[in-house]
Parts: sequence; C-alpha cells; structure tokens
Amino acid sequence: MKHFDALRSRLRLIEANAQHPARWNLEQGGGTASLHLYGVVGGFWGDIVASDVVREIDALDVAELHVYINSPGGDVYDGISIRNALRRSSASIVVHVDGLAASAASFIAAAGDTVIMGENSELMIHDAWTIALGNADELRVVADDLDRISDNIAAMYAEKAGGSAADWRAVMKAETWYSADEAVAAGLADRLEGAAADDQTDDELDVAARFDLPIYAHAGRAAAPAPTLIAAMAAPRKETSMNREQLAAALAAGTITQAQHDDGLRILDAMAVPLATEAAAAARDAAASFGGSPAAAAPAAGAPGVAVPAEYSAGPSNIPQPGARVTERPASLMNIARDAAERIQARASIQEVVAGINNALTNVVPADDAGEAFLQTEKIGEIWQAVPEGRPHVDALGGPKPLTGPKIEGWKWTLPTPVLQAYAGNLAEVPTGAWATEKVEETPSRWAFANKVDRIYTDLGSPALVASLLEILRRGHGPVSDNAVAADLVAGATALAGTAPATLIDAITRSFLQLKKIGAVPTQFWMGETAFTDFSNLKISDLPAWIANATGFVKLDGNTSLANVFDVDVDFSLAAQGFLALDSRAADVYETPFFEVSAEDVAHGGADIGVFTYGGTFINDARAVVKATITPVP
Repeated sequence: MKHFDALRSRLRLIEANAQHPARWNLEQGGGTASLHLYGVVGGFWGDIVASDVVREIDALDVAELHVYINSPGGDVYDGISIRNALRRSSASIVVHVDGLAASAASFIAAAGDTVIMGENSELMIHDAWTIALGNADELRVVADDLDRISDNIAAMYAEKAGGSAADWRAVMKAETWYSADEAVAAGLADRLEGAAADDQTDDELDVAARFDLPIYAHAGRAAAPAPTLIAAMAAPRKETSMNREQLAAALAAGTITQAQHDDGLRILDAMAVPLATEAAAAARDAAASFGGSPAAAAPAAGAPGVAVPAEYSAGPSNIPQPGARVTERPASLMNIARDAAERIQARASIQEVVAGINNALTNVVPADDAGEAFLQTEKIGEIWQAVPEGRPHVDALGGPKPLTGPKIEGWKWTLPTPVLQAYAGNLAEVPTGAWATEKVEETPSRWAFANKVDRIYTDLGSPALVASLLEILRRGHGPVSDNAVAADLVAGATALAGTAPATLIDAITRSFLQLKKIGAVPTQFWMGETAFTDFSNLKISDLPAWIANATGFVKLDGNTSLANVFDVDVDFSLAAQGFLALDSRAADVYETPFFEVSAEDVAHGGADIGVFTYGGTFINDARAVVKATITPVP
C-alpha cells in the first residue's frame, strides 16, 4: 500500500488545487514589471500554464522584472519553459521567494539574476518523480528518463550556486529543504529580505498555507533534516565572480550595495573552509609521497577570482551522442491521474479510484471494438448530390401530352393548301384546284433501367434503397428526355433563310420575320453559351424598339422573359453561337408515366427490378422551328 499512499498524496495536490485555483498575473509600468507565480506549475497540475506565462514574459520591454514565487512546484517541463523565458529576457531578473519555492518552482527561482528569500520563506529541491506502468524493460526506460531529468535540474542548481551537478544530485536525492538563511548560505539565493512583502494579501498567505506538503518526503523545513552544504558556490548569472579585494573595490565604486558586499563575504567564508581543508590534505599527501615537507597548495579550480586552467575551460570532449529511442513508453501520470482526480473531486471512495487506475492499465483502441459496442457508426441515409433537374424544352412546348400507343400518327395538308379566290359571279365558273393530305408519324423512344439483385436485399434490406433508386431514375430521366426533345427540335428545324446572321440582333429579327410570314409567333429563343452571354450583355440602347419597349424580367437562372414577346434561355447542347427560334405550337411532346416492374428469379434466388418509360417529340410544323449559327463578320 506504500505506493498507493504516495499516489493518494499526489492526487490530493490536484484536488486541492482544483478547489483553490492557482493565481498568476503580470503587471508593468515605469520600466519595471512584476510577475506573481502563486500556485502549482503546469496545465495538468494547476493553472500556471507555461504557454501563457512565457508569452507574457517574451512580450515585455522593461529594464527590471520582479518575480514573486509561492509554489510547491509542478510539471518539470512547464517549469523549464518559464525558467528559460526568464533567462533570455533582456531585463534584470529579481526573484522574491515569498512563501515556498519547491520542486519545479525552485529552479524557476534559480533563473534570477538576484534571488531574495522572504522572511520565513523556504526552498526545496528533490529528484524528479512520476508514476508509470509497464513491464521491467519499460520501467527501466522510465528510470533512465528520470535520472536524465534530475541530472539536468542538478546542473541548473550548480550553475546558480556552484559545485558540481553530481554534488547537487546527491542533495536532491535526499529531498533537501532550506530555510531562508540556509538557501542564501547554500548559494541558491543571494540575500534575505528584511520583512514580508508589503503587497502580500491575506488571500495570498492562504495560498502558501494550503499546499499539500505531505506529497513530499518531508512536510516543510521544520520536518526535514538540515541541508548539506555544497563546497563551491558561484555568483548569480550576469555577474562576474569576485574575490575579497574585488568586492571591496566594487563597494567603494558604488557598483554594489553594502548588503551585497556582506553577502559576498559570507559566501567566500563558507567556501574557504572546505577549500583550505582540501589544500591541507593535498599537501600532506604530497609530503608523504616524496618524503618532504608539505608544499604550498595551488588554488583549487573554480575558486572565485581565479582563472580556470586552459585544459578545463573548453569543457568535456568526446561526449557520446544519444541514440534514437524506439522503446514504447508506458502510461504516464498524465493519462491516469486526470481520471483519478475527477473521481476524488466527485467524492469517490479510494476503492473506486484504484479501480479507475487499474482500468487505465490496458490500452483500448477503436480496432479493439470491432463489434461496435461502444463506437457506433452514425448512419444518416442518402446525402444530397447535385443533378440537373427540370425540362425547359418540354415546358417550352407546353408540357407533355399522354402517350397511349406504340406510335404517334397525325396528318397535315400538303402545301400549298387550298385558298379562297375571287370569282366574277353571274353563274361564272367557281375557282377550284387540287389539294392533298399526308400522314405524319413518330415512333416514341424507349427508356429503361433494371437490375438483378440477390433477393435478400428486397426481403430483408432497407426499403429506402429501392425507393431512392426509383427516385433517382425519375430525376435522371428528366434531363435525358429533355435533351432528346432538344435534339429532335434541332433535327426537325428549318434553316434561317438567306446568309448566316452576323449578330445576335440580326438572328432574332430575321427569325421573327420568317416565322411571322407563315403565321407563327416566336415564343422561345434558345442560344448557345457564347450567344447567350452576348445577349445577357446587351444594353437597352443596343436593342430594337420592339424589344426595348417590351415589359420583361431576367431570372438569376439565366432565363429571360419579355411579356407578350418571347422567352430566352441557354441550351448547352447547341454550338457556342447556335440559335433556335420556335413557336410553342410547332411541336408536341408525348410520353407515358413510369412503369415499375419487378419479377422473381426463383431459380437463382434473385429479384429483378426495372423501370420503363416511353416518349417522343412530334413535329407539327417544321417551318415554325428556325435554326441558325451566328457568324460574326471579322
């Protein structure tokens, strides 16, 4: 149960932070800015989200930034992001530890050029931790990752306070707590603040008090052993290391304060004892080895004010490069604790929390739910598709007439037709003449579509499919039959007399006159795309008076109507400059309704589904349908 106790402690941090939302804010004015980080770091752990804080820091243009911290830590990478944003800022960074700077908050604090510990404040450093699940190999990967992260953090403390990363790693493993004085002595902070921050409110003090410190090995400095002092401590970032003479000169020049001078002397005093001890031991060892007396010890590398030997200044060489990691990582706390925290906030029992964690052990992906017990497809049926609709050519002829036989027959007078003539009277001979009639016939076209399907589709399948099939055939028959009528009209039309019209207005006027001669009236003009575009671009001033004075309208679908004159529409089956004029009485369309036929194919377990229809165009008078091709004169 030890591990579950640790998990419960860490989840309590999430629960407490959810009940008391974290606070952070940034204010600026007069060339300075102040950033308060009060709460848990990391979007999962709390509300101090690195992406938000870093964006605000990067946007600052101030000479000095004061950072006030009261935080138990949180997500390591969010903490590193905030730390790096502070380090790359051009402002002088002054960090104030108002209450607690633990875990990730401690290395954020270490990014300051000057770190000031508030009265009774504390600082804690420890090894990185996580919760992971997996087999032995997977957990070794996690352990290696934690060591790498902890070594990285140890290097941050070494950069601030001096010493080696290995020294600080040893201190981190012990989970070391520092009082304000101890943090300064250790080099993690630069000086003490004489009093608590004046602008700290009672609510902010409550934030400091509410942190669930039992998530750590020690509940604060009072419950922790005294920290181990690291031998060498360096000066803050952006400042050079000084020896005693340099500190005195800087104080005399006014470049440092008396407090900074005194802090520097305390640091040098703290360093002097271990350095003197090491030097004496080295001298004794040398004397013992050569039988002589102890010699003067050389200054230790890294001592303030002493140059680093050239052989060490270049840093380590031959560093092995990390190879690509291909091991799959086990589940992390991010994926487990979120659900557990929600159960805790819902006042669930610890058994339910543990059960929830156990349920998270096995990954379940959509491929595992082939039975669609949880992930079910949403079926919305047939979707809309654009298809040509309507039958403008059929409508221009007055709509279809019923077809009741396999053939359409009629008759007409053979031209010239008999006409009345003048006669003298007084028993004079009455005018006479021969006349004849002729048969006109049209065989209707046939349209059909059929399928043979496995009868399971008709017996057990959705009736919506068959209904949709029939409907799409009906809709599809509209454009098919209308195109057939258009082709029949062009094939049966009479050519415009004379030469080809050079302009659109010429074609309209001449066809109007040709129809007028035989007693027909142009009720519809069909034009190819180019001709229709030219017509649409005509201005009133371009039109003859008999068109310009007509009352009409233009529809957005391209159809134009002139009342008591004619309608104009585009016909995509015509040539680009094609032209067709007609009297609606010149032709009729005959067609049957749809015949839906089904049959059983018992021998093959199938079902036949078919649709049939018949129709044709009957040209009454080909002279009343005039066609032409507009041929512009170069």
